[in-house]
Amino acid sequence: MYSGLIIKESILNEQILDKLDVVNVELWKTENKPKYWTAISFTSNFEDFPEHLSKALHSSSESGMVWYVDIKDIIYKYIVLKDVVLKYHLGNEAEKKLVCEKCVELGVKKEQLDWLE
Repeated sequence: MYSGLIIKESILNEQILDKLDVVNVELWKTENKPKYWTAISFTSNFEDFPEHLSKALHSSSESGMVWYVDIKDIIYKYIVLKDVVLKYHLGNEAEKKLVCEKCVELGVKKEQLDWLE
């Protein structure tokens, strides 16, 4: 089972929401565009969910920042961007460092690389 949090405004194809079991929904006021984000905590048992999610995301926000979703299962942490799925073994700092470096190459700001395991 996968679990994570997705910002609804990062989704280009909302059909991906049909593959989620929603746990919680919050409205966040931000300093970005759009001004309010809908944060959806979820679980999913959908096979190959990270790959499907990568096809459903916007490539960037209105402000030019790169959208990504971090999710996990019992073994891996997945960082999902538009058409890209990166992963590392939970707790493996060397693998996490490589994933973070790749995220920066893809345009994610370093200060956004603060996800929890």
